[in-house]
Amino acid sequence: MYYVHVKFPKRRAGLLMCLVALVLVTTAILSGCWGKSDPGTAVPGSTNEERLAYLTGLGWEVKPEPVETLELQLPENLKGEYGDYLKLQQENGLPFQQYGGKQVTRYTYTVCNHPAAEKGAQVNLYLHEGQIIGGDVILTGENGFQAGLQFPKQS
Repeated sequence: MYYVHVKFPKRRAGLLMCLVALVLVTTAILSGCWGKSDPGTAVPGSTNEERLAYLTGLGWEVKPEPVETLELQLPENLKGEYGDYLKLQQENGLPFQQYGGKQVTRYTYTVCNHPAAEKGAQVNLYLHEGQIIGGDVILTGENGFQAGLQFPKQS
């Protein structure tokens, strides 16, 4: 049997330990940066009052009763045709992407104060088990478009 003896000064051992600790801390920090991004947080919305309060808090004035309530089954994979919509929900700070394959309820309200349209604006809220998980604002008509839930900034 052979023995190998290596002389290792305490100063070098301390530097080596600091270097190993630095590598471990850097790896932990960077793995958080490249991991899944925070998809957002659902907002309570089981009652009409909670949904109206949420919309009012964003700056929207809406008619108090939804014009439509619809039960939907979301597709399992939302990344395909829902890709742009997922980006919109990330901007909203809502976790829509986590609900692929789930049964959701869409509440549609008439918007009364959209700066780009006197009429023809609606807001949709998507709920799962009483939690707002997504939403959008739609302007109907010839120059219509879909936007996030944030109230548009006046220029």
